Amino acid sequence: MQDNNADRILAEAKELISREIVLCQSMRAMISRELEAIVLDGDMDALYEILEQKDKIISQLYLLADSWRDLLSCAGINASDSNNFPDGFGGKYLLSLFPDDKELPELIQESREIAESIMKAEDEAVSELDKLSSDLRRQMITRVHGKNAAASYARMGGSMI
Repeated sequence: MQDNNADRILAEAKELISREIVLCQSMRAMISRELEAIVLDGDMDALYEILEQKDKIISQLYLLADSWRDLLSCAGINASDSNNFPDGFGGKYLLSLFPDDKELPELIQESREIAESIMKAEDEAVSELDKLSSDLRRQMITRVHGKNAAASYARMGGSMI
C-alpha cells in the first residue's frame, strides 16, 4: 500500500471507528431509556418513541457499514471475505496494517467495549420487555375471563352491581 493511500485509509478508519463509537454511545443511552420506560414507568408511548429513535441509529450504523465496505474496497480488501476478519470486526486486520499507530488500538478497544455493553444491555432490555409482555398477556387473560364470568353470571340471572 502506498504511503499516501495508507495514510488516507488509516485516517478514514479512525474516523469511521470514532463515528461508530458515537453512534453506539447513543444506542447505549437509548437502551438505558428503554429499560427505564419498561421497568420503572411501564410507559408504552415512551417505549415506542425510544424504539423509533433506536431504529434511526441502526439505520445510521448500516450506512456506516457501507462506508466501511467502501474503505476496505479502496484498500483492496473484500469485506465479504470473513477470513480477513477473524475477530468479526476487522480490528486485528487494521492493527496488522498499522502496527505503529498509537491511537488505533485505543479506538478499537473502546469500540469493542461499547459494543459488548450494548449487547448485554440489549439482552436485558429484551428480557424485561418479555416480562412486561407476559404480565400484559396475563392481565388481558384475567380481564377476558372476568368478562366471560360476568356475562355468564348475567345470563344465569345474576345481578351485577
